[in-house]
Amino acid sequence: MRTAFVLATAFACAATAPRCASADGFFLPSAGGDRRLYASGIIGDSFTTIASGGFNTAGGSPVANMGAVTSNLFTAGGALGTAADRPDGELRVEVEALGRGTLAGRTDSVFSPEQYAVRATDSWTVMANLWREHAISDRLGIYGGGGIGAGGYRLTADDLTVSGAGAESVFAWQVGAGITWRITPRATLDLGYRYLDLGVASTPLALGDGTAAGNYTSALSASEWLLSVRIYEPFAIFRR
Repeated sequence: MRTAFVLATAFACAATAPRCASADGFFLPSAGGDRRLYASGIIGDSFTTIASGGFNTAGGSPVANMGAVTSNLFTAGGALGTAADRPDGELRVEVEALGRGTLAGRTDSVFSPEQYAVRATDSWTVMANLWREHAISDRLGIYGGGGIGAGGYRLTADDLTVSGAGAESVFAWQVGAGITWRITPRATLDLGYRYLDLGVASTPLALGDGTAAGNYTSALSASEWLLSVRIYEPFAIFRR
């Protein structure tokens, strides 16, 4: 962890030079005014759950699907936004795009002891976020906020009698909080927690001959820890 911090600091200093070594002081406000563009690179861990639902009608009468799949997924992406300075911190508005790894597991089927083999791939979210940060010191800050947007994934469910597959796109929302550590006037480390909810998607089920056999609903939610490096005015070097 110490090595990662040193590397992040070195990267931030290189990206924001010569301000990192400015004789005017290490943590002076941005010279660009009270609104600044920023770009963030994000990595993290997402504890993701898909709760199953819907009904299997292959046996004649509808029987509810039950059970859930959980897994820790690698998460990565980025954000682009603007920060407005406030007397005690800043207000950030951003667009964030993240992708997540593959979630696989089993949930209960009506045809016991068989189970649905469930697999969710290509998970993504694009969110419009609003974060309010409060400065604790010239380096340390805390923030909270949330966002709304869209998300999706490709779901497959198969219990050897019925199966279904489809690309799901749903409304998404999140709330979160975190702490920040300013490395230079134009670079900040951010460690944050997010609760993400992608609502409920429905995938049609069918028998092997194509006969409709109900639906498999999936409610995806996640608790996420995200580490990001935020660079303010990332394109300033091209204006010199």
